[in-house]
Amino acid sequence: MRKIVLNIVLLSVFVASLFLTISSAIDISKEVTVKLHEFDWSGVSGVMDMVMVILTFVLLVGLKQGSKSIEESTRSRNAELLNWAMEEMSALKPAIRLVTDAHKRDPYSQVTSEISVDYLSTWSKEELQAAQAVSVALQRMGYFATHDLVSKKHFLNLWGPLYLSCWYSLEGWVKHKRLQLDEPFDIADGAYSRLYFEKYAMYCEEKLPALLLNNTRKQFGLEPLVQPKAHIKLGIKLKARLTEKVDI
Repeated sequence: MRKIVLNIVLLSVFVASLFLTISSAIDISKEVTVKLHEFDWSGVSGVMDMVMVILTFVLLVGLKQGSKSIEESTRSRNAELLNWAMEEMSALKPAIRLVTDAHKRDPYSQVTSEISVDYLSTWSKEELQAAQAVSVALQRMGYFATHDLVSKKHFLNLWGPLYLSCWYSLEGWVKHKRLQLDEPFDIADGAYSRLYFEKYAMYCEEKLPALLLNNTRKQFGLEPLVQPKAHIKLGIKLKARLTEKVDI
């Protein structure tokens, strides 16, 4: 209703101004003579300027409303995806507890860098199956978070320490799996199995507060980690981009 009234008012102002301007250019005597050189074009120009200002204002209001609509849509999408992630992580809790307890009892490998293709772990069949389930699920979560399909920040705040606990428990298992698949040991050298599982773990190490990060590492018998400076972070990101592949 307001838009209709506004349009009527603008049209009335424009018509009245146009009539007054034209009447000043017409000399009515014995015959009608149109004197274009006396036509006051400034009146029309002023009205058009006013109309353009109003239209610009209306356009800006429309853009603002559109921006709010997009933000609300993004929040709604993030909420739905985070609810889905919460369901997935809740379903994984028994398997996560199994692999973290197995690691604390007896790590998959004492020295990860010395794992060979024919290495045999002391983990039970059930624990190895849990390792497979957890690593696959967190590979997907890592992919979604790395590409901002799930809010990277919110996922970190909700599950950062838990995600790192899984990585610290399964790092040896992941590296052994890569060797069995005839892949390089590290993603920097071109490894791609569980690529996003490891990538997002690196992101968690980079972004978690130092106290929280090192408390998590302490639980797994790891030394405190000094978070890299800006130029080192850039190098890590460049290496990660060079090795980026889709592996769900």
